[in-house]
Amino acid sequence: MGTIAREKPYAAQPILLETLPMRALVALLAFVGVAALNLLWWSWPNRPVEIAGWTTAPLQSVSFAPYRPGQSPLTRTFPTPAEIDDDLHRLQGKVRAVRTYSAGENLEAVPQRAGKYGLKVWHGAWLNNNEKENLEQINLLIDHANKYKDTIERVIVGNEVLLRKDLTANELRRYIRQVKQRVSQPVTYADVWEFWLRNPSLADEVDFITIHILPYWEDEPIGLDRREPDGTPSIEKHIVDIYKKVRARFPDKKIVIGETGWPSDGRMRSDARPGRVEQVRYFSTFRTIAEREKFDYNVVEAFDQYWKARQEGTVGAAWGLLDAQRHDKFELGKPVVAEPHWRMLYTLSTLAGGLMLMGFVSLRRQARGKTIAIFAVFAQLVATCYIQATWIDLSRTFYFEKMVGVVFWALLLGLFSYALLRGIADSLTGRMADPSLYGARVRAALHAWRELPRYRIVQRADLMAQLLYLVLSVLCIFYLVFISIDWYDGVIRIGETWYRQIAIDGRYRDFPIWSFVIPSIVLMAWKTLTILRSDPVSRADRWAKALSFGRLLGYDGSRGFVRMDRSFSRIRPVLPEIVLAFLLIFWAAVMLVTEGAIKLYDGGSGGFVAADGGRWVIRTLFWNTQANWFAALAALMAIPYLATIYISIREPLAEPPPDSYTSKW
Repeated sequence: MGTIAREKPYAAQPILLETLPMRALVALLAFVGVAALNLLWWSWPNRPVEIAGWTTAPLQSVSFAPYRPGQSPLTRTFPTPAEIDDDLHRLQGKVRAVRTYSAGENLEAVPQRAGKYGLKVWHGAWLNNNEKENLEQINLLIDHANKYKDTIERVIVGNEVLLRKDLTANELRRYIRQVKQRVSQPVTYADVWEFWLRNPSLADEVDFITIHILPYWEDEPIGLDRREPDGTPSIEKHIVDIYKKVRARFPDKKIVIGETGWPSDGRMRSDARPGRVEQVRYFSTFRTIAEREKFDYNVVEAFDQYWKARQEGTVGAAWGLLDAQRHDKFELGKPVVAEPHWRMLYTLSTLAGGLMLMGFVSLRRQARGKTIAIFAVFAQLVATCYIQATWIDLSRTFYFEKMVGVVFWALLLGLFSYALLRGIADSLTGRMADPSLYGARVRAALHAWRELPRYRIVQRADLMAQLLYLVLSVLCIFYLVFISIDWYDGVIRIGETWYRQIAIDGRYRDFPIWSFVIPSIVLMAWKTLTILRSDPVSRADRWAKALSFGRLLGYDGSRGFVRMDRSFSRIRPVLPEIVLAFLLIFWAAVMLVTEGAIKLYDGGSGGFVAADGGRWVIRTLFWNTQANWFAALAALMAIPYLATIYISIREPLAEPPPDSYTSKW
């Protein structure tokens, strides 16, 4: 496959840099400079934030699901009474009451032990479409309510069964009546506020109305920074308006907010951004409203619930006041930090960048001052982005399959980062492979890879980068499609067991932004920098070729450009590039549109009418900054393919061979 060509060493090296101590001094100065910039990168967004109105006063009530990592109602693995007792103790002083959602699953320990920590209980029964299980829950709820009257102050019969369509209003009414006849505490049913308005007759069966107000999950999500024309926060107006609307519909009933809260991690919906700071901002805003409007409320929830990630993604697992390991995410009344582990991440990324710089200076002795500085910048960029991407994936490892994904992405990004930095080092020191060895198009790169002995791939940074870039491009398209579509195939019941069929809901899928920063932003930054080299070749002639797939690692100075073989067709040689570029750009646009679409049930006109009577309208286009970033990264990844298409189309076609004398025989 040829040999690795070397340029003549730079003739004008300063004498001061020929000695090892001086080269080490330059490397040290470069390291200090990039380390300082790296510190700014990590510290500025993670500075402590003071939240207005955030006080040390305990919250009224909190949803209590004491499942720990590895436990789940889906797998029938439940917390022990000792674990429940420990969790109740952790909530002492933070809240005045806890709300349960099931009367089984060892949760009798909640009303049994809450009293010794000064906590009251809103005890609930979990209802679904299984009559046998519902009767078990109802009987347990009645038994607990009568056994622990001093602790259980409210009884909740079912949670969001109308939303899930597990029961009809008439079926639910029968269960409520059974409980109400046999307990002395006030009885209610809890659901999203809209379903109370759709089923007003249920109000006659309960002692008070329990509604859920979750601005993040509304049909039209509401961000914390959105304002009304008069300057009022939109989220405040929304909460108050909903409460007053329900109160006006049921003037003779007490209204209780049974669920409200904000996720501390996960994907954005419209302009609603999850985060630790955002979670505290919401709690502070809501508590201020609650004190002013005299709300009776319960917030979601006590602890992060990893088991919910299987159904609702990262955002479903991140609503807790404490994380799943029972560590406080924040303290009442104290400043909040977006990423508490940022110092560790800064240290790891700085050490990684420093080690790569040390290796470069040690192995590339002809490197000059500017060369060392440039490599230091890109080594730190790659290290920081790699640590950030891996940490985000690792912090979202809720079950075994997720850990497999973390390992896969760590290896994939690690290999691409190696290829990129190896290519940068080779380019800066004149060691890039001969251009005749490059794959100018995707097909040529794949052919070169098949012909190359496998152990040589590590030495061919250019070819290694091309192959990994193809893999990353396909993965980017996969995520764009997966986030953009909603597809359900329902569930099936066999005997007493329900089996869930495949379902894809883009609302629950994270935007893998950091996984694609290195092969998009960092790579394009390097490719662009190579165009600015001082060289006899006109820069106008470098752009397309330097940005192309054939020169994935950028323009290489006097080594020239990759030779592109001529063909009899302008389209066929670049068909893979056309397909990849089209899919990246098309699905990025589709994702932006779907993220800007909301489904309304307001009885209005316009938009696309869905089968369930709702209507899709484009109202929040470009509001989701995470979607905007991911779409931009996908567009950047399409540039090498577009540049290759441009070059290939401009190349003269190959001339057909002339008729030979043999063809005339």
